Amino acid sequence: MKKYATIIFLAIAALSAIAAEENKVTNAPGEKTVLDKASQKMPEHPLAPAEFRRPEGYKPVLYKHDLKQLKDLYSESVMEKARKEMSRVDAINAEGRWKPNGKSLDWHKCPEWFKDAKFGIFVDWGLWSLASWAPKRESGAMYPDWYELRMYSDFDNKSPYWGYRSYHVKNWGEDFQRDHFIPLFKAKKYDSEKLAKLFKDCGAKYVIPFTKHHSGFCLWPSSYTFRDTMDMGPKRDIVGELEKSCRKLDMKFGFYFSLSEWEYPIIDKDGNLANCSWNKIVPYSPAMEYKASGKVAVKDFVRDYIIPQAVEFIDKYSPDILWYDADWAEKASKLGGYDIAAYFYNVSKKPVAINDRYGLGEPDEIAGRFTKERPRKWLRTVRGDFYTDEFGDTSECINIENYHPWEACRGISQSYGNNWQDDETNVISEKEFITMFADIVARGGNLLLLINLDGQGAIPEIQRQRLEEIGDWLSSYGDAIYATRPLAPYTKGGVSYTQSKDGHTAYAIITNPSKEVFLEITPPKNAKVKTVNSKRILKWDYAEDGASERGIKVMLPENIAESELPVAVSVEIK
Repeated sequence: MKKYATIIFLAIAALSAIAAEENKVTNAPGEKTVLDKASQKMPEHPLAPAEFRRPEGYKPVLYKHDLKQLKDLYSESVMEKARKEMSRVDAINAEGRWKPNGKSLDWHKCPEWFKDAKFGIFVDWGLWSLASWAPKRESGAMYPDWYELRMYSDFDNKSPYWGYRSYHVKNWGEDFQRDHFIPLFKAKKYDSEKLAKLFKDCGAKYVIPFTKHHSGFCLWPSSYTFRDTMDMGPKRDIVGELEKSCRKLDMKFGFYFSLSEWEYPIIDKDGNLANCSWNKIVPYSPAMEYKASGKVAVKDFVRDYIIPQAVEFIDKYSPDILWYDADWAEKASKLGGYDIAAYFYNVSKKPVAINDRYGLGEPDEIAGRFTKERPRKWLRTVRGDFYTDEFGDTSECINIENYHPWEACRGISQSYGNNWQDDETNVISEKEFITMFADIVARGGNLLLLINLDGQGAIPEIQRQRLEEIGDWLSSYGDAIYATRPLAPYTKGGVSYTQSKDGHTAYAIITNPSKEVFLEITPPKNAKVKTVNSKRILKWDYAEDGASERGIKVMLPENIAESELPVAVSVEIK
């Protein structure tokens, strides 16, 4: 009897483990996913507007082939194509100047055009945009573009994602799975020509769409998967349309590419399906059928899929920037980014750039690079043509004195991905936007501004308004921003300082203009001080600010002094 009880117990435990695996939610950094059953009452999440909840009468469907059928029909041909491509890539990298390792790639320098550009647009748009939601927070970033992962967990009452699934069930239904969003992703309002013109008019110099986020849904036709916008959803080359529109207007174009994915079907040594989740192999789960539909199983996630897919994109679109993501999943040497980078550098006939999200570093690479208060294992701010800062996550590592190009990526609100709850209460004002932008540039950075399209590809009005406002300001004061370099004291006393590349002209962007302003600049006698917008010559004299800091006192004309927005003046310093 005891023997049978043990067998029953083990069977129940096995079933529980299978159920847990099917509903598993991968932890994002700093998050908990365990629901505390004794916790407080579930939050009362709102009912979304009609366009951001399940359409009436919608019956969810998945791709025509399940993962096993895709494996049987296409895996061998896809892996054979990948093997041939990898032979070509390996040969090019073996013969080329740039090798697929950190030491070689470290010799590559950030192109001048990137350092001059200062302003780019990050188009955060994908399946998550159909839901366009994340729980509101008083401060800090919100990530609607992780909706597809988080919709399966209620987390716990200590998490900012407490009650996530309850929101999903309320607005989309308990039966609605991740890949049920795909047929609804029609891009009915997506107009690449209008978007590109808006980006150009607002002063942006480069555009980077979210071409493949962590679910692996590609916004371009990829021959290594059916999970793309040509085989599914809108049946369009979304990326290709935007790339052509941006090129017409002389804007640089980038490729956002997740080096890892939430789930990917892998063929194990016995020929059966397994799951590669964040580059770790775990058992196959039936839940993969509605989280990874359209993906063709391979044996080697990196060499049969990641590298060939990125190389195919590079050859097809010739991007100017590679913008890696999902660098926390594995060591850089195992993620494939080094092979892709070397190939990109070796075949590009123009100056190109790659960010710093290669993956986790080796101990000797990261030793002494991070503080005890914020220890890290990744290669952000260690390796890359330019470093990245996401809402301050690497801010303590940006060293202006030891200048290295860097980029701040953030939105006009707290949201990464469209959030239907965004309004004037959590969207920065025009003045705040300009002040933030000026401070980033003064510290040697670029601003990569998130633009979050809605589910059908339209830009929300509040974001359009901010883009038009920054465009108006840059048309007047852009000389103080574009093609400048840092100038000490960078940002101080409500003034952000930059200088021309030749070092002949200093610029001061004044947050709160007044009739007299103190600038911590010491130009030679008889130097000209002018308004940047009208080139009007201003009166000035040497002065101290009361704290023994030497500089000049500049008299602003009434119309400039009374401006509600920041203004800029130029000062001859050589």
